[in-house]
Amino acid sequence: MNNFPSFAAIITAAGKSERFNKNHELNVKKEYLKIDGHTVLYRASEPFFEIPGLSAVCVTCPEGSEDETIIALEDLVNINTIPFLIIEGGSTRKESVNKALNALKNFENSIEYVAIHDGARPFITPDLIISTLAAATVAGAAVPAIRINDSVKRLGSDGFISESVDRSGLVRVQTPQIFRYRDILEAHNSSLNNDATDDIEIYLEKGFKCMPVQGSEKNRKITYFSDIEDAEKQAEEYVREREEGRKSAKASRRMRELLYKAGDEQ
Repeated sequence: MNNFPSFAAIITAAGKSERFNKNHELNVKKEYLKIDGHTVLYRASEPFFEIPGLSAVCVTCPEGSEDETIIALEDLVNINTIPFLIIEGGSTRKESVNKALNALKNFENSIEYVAIHDGARPFITPDLIISTLAAATVAGAAVPAIRINDSVKRLGSDGFISESVDRSGLVRVQTPQIFRYRDILEAHNSSLNNDATDDIEIYLEKGFKCMPVQGSEKNRKITYFSDIEDAEKQAEEYVREREEGRKSAKASRRMRELLYKAGDEQ
């Protein structure tokens, strides 16, 4: 097919993985661990490269983690036919996505739509991306959604169930959330809602509408250690290798400083 619109992909991976690391002394980014031989971040990103029309990719990362992010992306960073940006995120998800959207302004003449996807959702498929993109071209924005079949209850301030909630019309939304680029850029730049949990929230506040498409139960988000087989072992190895790498880098910097100093003294 040659009728795919041009679009960019923003992969969000600037979070601190606080829930993932809760009850664990190891401080690791869940996106950097592996599932069946590939990192979570790689798996969340790679399917977008299979879609015709992909014009740019922007990955957000925590401050000072650019090198680790590049490693986690494996060979995707070597696909030099598509502009690939890695930027440090902000203190909130909203700030991180806003920085990514504005970083893409250099390509806005070649981007019609933008797909914003959680870097912790490694089970996304090209088919789901395509169906969401197709719906966005009709409505301006689209999101994978799944109807809630279980009974829904609200908890009171005391932690006990206080009431039943009507589940009709309620859905669980996933990513990628796909928007007309200029619309979501406008919505983000004018929004003061730094507590937004996703970009649909910011988009709706601007008065735009969003079309739901059928999501997938398989498109789950990695949240806890139990979501990754042998996560504990992987995390321990990752931390050990990270510390060794930092020591090596520190020694290398120190050696360069001494060489520069010696050169200046000559």
